Amino acid sequence: MPDDVVITGLGVVSPVGCNEEAFWDALYQGRAGASPVTCLDTANLSRKIACQINEPIDIEGVSRPIGRASALSILAARQALANAGLTGSDLQSCRTDISVGTTMGETEFIEERLDDVDENWLTEEHARRIASGKPGSIARNIQTTLGAGGLAMDLYGACAAGNMAVIAARRALLAGQCDVAIAGGADGFSRLAFIGFMRLRVMAAGLCRPFDQQRDGLWVGEGATFFILERESSARARGAKIRASVIGGGMTCENYHPTRPEPNGDGLTRAAEQAIREAGVSPDVIDYVCAHGTGTPHNDAIEVKVLEHCFPRGVSFSSIKALTGHTMGAASAMEAACCVLSLEKQILIPTWHLQDVLEPCSLDALRGAPRAQKVSYVLNNSAGFGGYNSSIILAAA
Repeated sequence: MPDDVVITGLGVVSPVGCNEEAFWDALYQGRAGASPVTCLDTANLSRKIACQINEPIDIEGVSRPIGRASALSILAARQALANAGLTGSDLQSCRTDISVGTTMGETEFIEERLDDVDENWLTEEHARRIASGKPGSIARNIQTTLGAGGLAMDLYGACAAGNMAVIAARRALLAGQCDVAIAGGADGFSRLAFIGFMRLRVMAAGLCRPFDQQRDGLWVGEGATFFILERESSARARGAKIRASVIGGGMTCENYHPTRPEPNGDGLTRAAEQAIREAGVSPDVIDYVCAHGTGTPHNDAIEVKVLEHCFPRGVSFSSIKALTGHTMGAASAMEAACCVLSLEKQILIPTWHLQDVLEPCSLDALRGAPRAQKVSYVLNNSAGFGGYNSSIILAAA
């Protein structure tokens, strides 16, 4: 039998906390990361709230110009590495792959000049800055900073990208292509994403309330979450603490619409079912689903259809986007971190702000307060523009 792939390290930088402890405390207490946007003039915009990280992000030892997504990623990856009990020299002595799921990539160097009207706005120096944020730059910046060798790639899978990075890392480890994998997702705050979602009329006017009858949209967020993944035999050989196992994953794509999911949730259904089959478990043993749950009218209703199809005997589910906002490529990785912590603490986080559960819904929509219960297996769902869907199943250590 092949090794399981296990998580031995976790690092999270989010709008509700820039380390694991602060992140969990905010989820448990129901503290949202929403505040007035500070890096964009919203005077003439209909929406003015987002989930930004307001703490200073200081990347010690990095002097070259890097974008916001890279800075958040390096901080989260360093946390994960330390949490796994590894150092940069450990990475240099083994094959280490780096997989970064992202939606926007590095847009900062482009966006900072969008308001300039001077005919010489694209200087040679600024062209170099834009080129420094080209696809692949986030993973390479992590690789250079940590001193790792091996494959380094950015995966552009829209809002399903974080799970996709974990799945790619799992497959590489099982195939023997690497010894350690650093995988997760990242996106910095993007004015293009903020205005784009506003123009699509899917941003909340007040609270973000996924799965509520009165839901009216999402909050745009930013952040980064990374995991250290290893084969179980290697992790046990070095005496590492195993935090959870990644036992299955599924990725699919629809061709229905650029921004809307297929009305019956075909792509997400296939991704979840693929993950369950790969994990070799029955749907009945899944204790909890960390839902994509954006808070938009159509997406939430379709996701409930998906869950009712996949779990005809019922399942508990919730969304943490009511607090973190939609952190784009970081979203499903951040939600996977919530899953790992729920497995460790045997506590499920509710969908905060949820009062009246959308109808029809035959499932257990968690709300009101955290719930202590036995949790052995969880499913983490994500979906994105362009028809991207991904699901992973995590098991308690």
